[in-house]
Amino acid sequence: MRQKFGGCRSTLDIRNVPTAFDTVSFDSALHYPLLGHQEDEFVIEPFALEECRGGGGGGGGSRSSTSSDTALRMRPYSERIVAAAATTTVTATTTPPVSCCSARPLAIGVVFVSMSFALIYFLMIVPMTSVEPPAEPSITTTVPTTVSTVSYESTTVDPLYQHLDDKHHRHQIPLIHIPLLYEVRLKLFLPWRSNVTFGADNFAVEGHVRVHFTSGGGSRILLHSDSEQHIGECVVRDEFGREIAVKHVGRGFTQVLDLHLAADMIHGMNYTLDLAFREYISQTKPQGLFAAPYPSGNDTKYVVATQLQLSDARTVFPCIDVPEVKAHFDTVIVHPTGTTAVANMMENTTRVDGNWTTTTFKRTPPMSTYLFAFFVSDYPYIEVTTSKGVRSRVYCDPAKLEAAELVTETVGPLLAFYENYFGLPYPLEKLGKLI
Repeated sequence: MRQKFGGCRSTLDIRNVPTAFDTVSFDSALHYPLLGHQEDEFVIEPFALEECRGGGGGGGGSRSSTSSDTALRMRPYSERIVAAAATTTVTATTTPPVSCCSARPLAIGVVFVSMSFALIYFLMIVPMTSVEPPAEPSITTTVPTTVSTVSYESTTVDPLYQHLDDKHHRHQIPLIHIPLLYEVRLKLFLPWRSNVTFGADNFAVEGHVRVHFTSGGGSRILLHSDSEQHIGECVVRDEFGREIAVKHVGRGFTQVLDLHLAADMIHGMNYTLDLAFREYISQTKPQGLFAAPYPSGNDTKYVVATQLQLSDARTVFPCIDVPEVKAHFDTVIVHPTGTTAVANMMENTTRVDGNWTTTTFKRTPPMSTYLFAFFVSDYPYIEVTTSKGVRSRVYCDPAKLEAAELVTETVGPLLAFYENYFGLPYPLEKLGKLI
């Protein structure tokens, strides 16, 4: 709807004006004192402002400025609507008026929350004190005590070395370096009969191992080594023959030999480690490298053998003693003259030099360290050759040779059975058994 002032029209929005009528319909387009019809639109003519101010001047339109018109214009708006409605049929739909107090609950809620936060803050910053009833007088005896403080050093273990001292992990070492070949040389001071003696060196072993390995970098080399092994000279060389000094040999962990080098090795390059050591043959239990006595007439003789399952190769020579690490083995055994040395492979050369005999064996295929085996004795043997050319020998006490013949006769048929069963040929040239 629009409002008309002196011939000028301006839009008057009365949608938000509270009124008793929401919708008004008229039966005819009559001109009423308050309502006029022009250009098919209804407009509200305002009060005569000039008359309200005490002056003349009429409103717009064709109506005369009489006193009755003035009185009608000065009547309240509601009365004028009622007067107009008396001559007109009006249909109205009432709507509930908007309460001016609809925002009061929200304001009350805001005040309540604010007071709650204020109370919580007050309780937090003001300490609460409680009044306790006076205690009854009592006699207190003070006993002097001594408080001792024990401090423990906390160390962070490198994950690479977390199983070094754990027997359940067989004292595992990190596989930073991968061995390719072990060159093992052992000299056995074995008093194999009563008239052979080496004095303080009886049952001693002087050893040397050269480890060919591919380095994973760094300046440390860790090997499994029995704590009874005494380590001698250590030399590290790269594949060009350049030497790297070993500045420290440590045994900070059980059965682990820790070599600290003066310079870092190059990742992926091949190196050799030469290491001399000395140890003793066990005479108390058949484990590792041990000596077993046996009677021979009025004499007592000894035989030396190895039993390295599961992880006792470290008691024979320093190595990476885990089954998954496989390498070739070149074995040289120096033993007293009059004894025979037998190892994994066929004998390559045998050389006698006075009281010592040096037996060199062929290189083994890649295998785990616990499969490394040899024995030294003066046992006689019985030999047969299978249909596929495998040499089989049975070494035993001379008093048991007849019983060993049965073992020798069964070797050929057993090898043939297992080759057919597994579909794999026997990989070595010989098979030796010690009884």
